Amino acid sequence: MPFEQAFKLSSLLLATTAFSGLVLAHSIPAWLATITGVILTITLLQTWGFTFPWSISRQSAVSSNLRNLLLIAAFALFLIDLAVISRELLPAGIHFLVVLLAIKLTALHQRRDFRHLYALSLMAILAAAALTTEAWYIPIFLLYLLAAVWTLLLYHLTSDDAPQLGETPSHNRRDQSGHSVGITNRFFWLTNGMAVVTFGLTLAIFFLLPRIGAGMLQKSRGEGLRTTGFSERVDLGMIGSVKQDPQVVMRVELPERSAEGTERLYLRGVAYDRYNGRSWSASSARRRNLGSFGDGAFLVRAGGGRVPQGPSAAIQQDILLEALDTSVLFAAPFAEYLSGDFPGVQADGMAALYLTFPTASRVRYSVTSRLYEITAGERSASTLDYSHSVLERYLALPELSDKVAALSQHVVRDSATPFARITAIHQHLLRNYQYSLDVETTTSLHPLEDFLLDRKTGYCEHYATAMVVMLRAVGIPARLVTGFLATEWNEFGGYFTVRQRDAHAWVEVYFPQSGWITFDPTPATGLLPSRSSWDVLFRAGESLRLYWDRFFIRYSTRDQLAVIYGIRDGGDAIRDRFSQWVSAVHRTMTQTVAALQQSAHTATAGVMVAAVISAGLGFLALAVLMWKHVWLKGSPLRLAQRQQLRITRLYRHMLQATARNGLVKSPAVTPTEFARLVAKKWTAAEMAVAEVTELYCRGRFSGTALTAGELVRAEHQIRALQQLSRTARLEG
Repeated sequence: MPFEQAFKLSSLLLATTAFSGLVLAHSIPAWLATITGVILTITLLQTWGFTFPWSISRQSAVSSNLRNLLLIAAFALFLIDLAVISRELLPAGIHFLVVLLAIKLTALHQRRDFRHLYALSLMAILAAAALTTEAWYIPIFLLYLLAAVWTLLLYHLTSDDAPQLGETPSHNRRDQSGHSVGITNRFFWLTNGMAVVTFGLTLAIFFLLPRIGAGMLQKSRGEGLRTTGFSERVDLGMIGSVKQDPQVVMRVELPERSAEGTERLYLRGVAYDRYNGRSWSASSARRRNLGSFGDGAFLVRAGGGRVPQGPSAAIQQDILLEALDTSVLFAAPFAEYLSGDFPGVQADGMAALYLTFPTASRVRYSVTSRLYEITAGERSASTLDYSHSVLERYLALPELSDKVAALSQHVVRDSATPFARITAIHQHLLRNYQYSLDVETTTSLHPLEDFLLDRKTGYCEHYATAMVVMLRAVGIPARLVTGFLATEWNEFGGYFTVRQRDAHAWVEVYFPQSGWITFDPTPATGLLPSRSSWDVLFRAGESLRLYWDRFFIRYSTRDQLAVIYGIRDGGDAIRDRFSQWVSAVHRTMTQTVAALQQSAHTATAGVMVAAVISAGLGFLALAVLMWKHVWLKGSPLRLAQRQQLRITRLYRHMLQATARNGLVKSPAVTPTEFARLVAKKWTAAEMAVAEVTELYCRGRFSGTALTAGELVRAEHQIRALQQLSRTARLEG
């Protein structure tokens, strides 16, 4: 293929790739995409060699005047689009850009026309990047990069030709024999190799340069995915409307757990305490701003009430939340620490988390939650001592049928303890009712009575509402919670995929010592969606989308620092291993030379030769043994030592924070005894001190390596403790 034809085809491929990115981003209307696509196709065919009967001279003055009129009309349409139709700069600018691209495709006469085409293509590919976060942008960008390398190279190779590149084929380069020089195999692979190197340099620049905002290229507003069940009021039957919707809402990674350890994960959204017979609402909509202790981290439970005393387990979640029409943040119950790139986070009186406003793009955040269990004493207690405020708020009931109260009393008639009554109601709903989404509740005046007494068929909201009402009817405080129940594990990416159909409602029951405990009365058969043979491929594609978002869309300066620290730590480890190996070799050689010098005075020449050979073999064997010892066994040991130094330093920071609050650890007091002392004299710091102490003792004395997540959690606890210390000093 001649250079000139290849140059023009690569230029048109560059424009085609950029235009395809805008089309895939759904940023241009169908009629404009069709017209531009037709013009682009005709231009490609003409360049390839096809002729059309309507083709006219490229030097036609009429065509030139017509194009000038089209440019003026395009600018006028841009102003109308900006003021009346789109009313935003980005969409109106993209429409104007596509119109300019279509006009320019009809006027590729001189070299400056091609330069204009390159500028329009570059703006188009940048606009496509600002409009999407999907993984399909990867092949589009790679094609654009490959076309750009070919185009720029061919542009320079044809720079000595006449300015009118498209008039005749006589401008092709020729060799000494007069034959036209075109694209050879060597030229083809050399150019593609340059494209690969360019892509590698692009990745390196991406991972090294600090992240900056896209400015005016970003969307100013957007429409989030519509959700139900997370507003201030939830009507009975509302969640059932999305139970067949497969749209992805979020993806949840559990860094310290696997699929075998967590089959189901409750992601708490909003809690409701007031039921009027047809809908749920919260008696208080007041929210408080969470305190931040740096790096976008927020302490959730500080000031949020009494910490439960039951057994508990920490669970860390890394969540990628799609753009929703609600400001609710979801997390496993109950969140203690939350970190993300947020200007602020709020919480209401029932531990629901909110952003200050809904976002128009995906958000990524990390949460450390604590799952509490019922204490052994409250499981067997014949009575529970509830406060007056809890009874007044969580026992309120609307006017119900006497049959509902009678049914509640009948179910718990043989139960001697509050926990036994809870279990009896829970099991009654699981065993005697059927799960079905084919239930119409909008026309029923008494949907709960219809579910419990007549129909005995419903979905999660009916089960959860029934359990709360029946518990309150027998004097046990309870509330309804809406959120998502994650059951779809992606084995390729190691995370839960949460969809609209996973929207769920369950029950939280209050225990004076153990706090709020989760109960789910909905049968498990109604929670599992049907599987198909294509699910494996879908899950693989979903995992690629998550990696794309994590390593490209959400790659931040903090991630860059983590990479730099990792390289530095790896370099330090290699340097330590090399230094130890050199020292061992030097020590061995010194001992060998000394032994040879001592034996030289008494040994014969033959003995000397044998000694030299033996020493050489011994040196080789010793070097191999030292290499194995230093290289293979040294790294884990040094890793454990670094972890011990890190947890020791964190424990020292904890002691400094307690000392500023008047609690100084004596050398004679053990870490565990000091943690008990803090629990008695500074209750607010009990949890943080206990966890850091436990990690310090385990990492310092037991010889068990701490995980990265445990060290991060210890740092969070230290920050929380320092915040509590500062607050205490200000109040004092």
